[in-house]
Amino acid sequence: MTTLETLAVELAEELPHSDITQLAHACRKGEPGLRSLEAHAAGTAVRGACRRLRSHLAGSADHGYAAGLLIGAAQARLRYRSRHHAEVVWTGPASGVQTSRLTSAVVTELIASARKELLLVSFAAFPPASLTAALDSAAARGVEVTLLLEQPADNPTFRGGVTFPAIPAVRWNWPLGKREPGAALHAKIIVVDRQVALVGSANLTSHAFEKNLECGILLRGPEHALAIVGHLDSLREAGVLTALG
Repeated sequence: MTTLETLAVELAEELPHSDITQLAHACRKGEPGLRSLEAHAAGTAVRGACRRLRSHLAGSADHGYAAGLLIGAAQARLRYRSRHHAEVVWTGPASGVQTSRLTSAVVTELIASARKELLLVSFAAFPPASLTAALDSAAARGVEVTLLLEQPADNPTFRGGVTFPAIPAVRWNWPLGKREPGAALHAKIIVVDRQVALVGSANLTSHAFEKNLECGILLRGPEHALAIVGHLDSLREAGVLTALG
């Protein structure tokens, strides 16, 4: 059986620091606090965490202790991340191997950390409300958002629609005339401030963030981030990628 200490560590690995802080605050209020957070939280991961904590703490007076465990585990996770430049990121069923974090948590945290630039590349984009809200917030604080997404006009087999229409962003595409027949814009990348990059299989969709089996690698440090941005900048300068009007 999973101990309360182990559960705190698992949640700190899966969720962003801001969500752990919410959970700890709710824990201090006991069962009513966790039920209230579960009822009002936007993300399914937080709601699931509330249920797991309530199940563990049923009939217990250890809510304050649980809150302390959550904060301690979150701080330990932050220290770990500062010393490790690559992390595995997953969506999908949990396993007994705790070496990863949830895609939805990592993406939300990355967007929230952006201060200057944010680049998102994706094939499909049917974003959850939490992702749209995070991008809105980034744009509002002056972050330059660049979107490179597949377009129906450029890929006859693509069935996606217009995404993020209300978010002020620089929008690029890979025109049909600049690609080989049958080629797709299939990369899935997020780059923050040319310092951190997430590269993996997950599109910008609710299923990719919460349901599918997806895997990505989070790379901290400018070396890889600059290489990704430099390659795409070079393609834009060569006219392979163009601006959408």
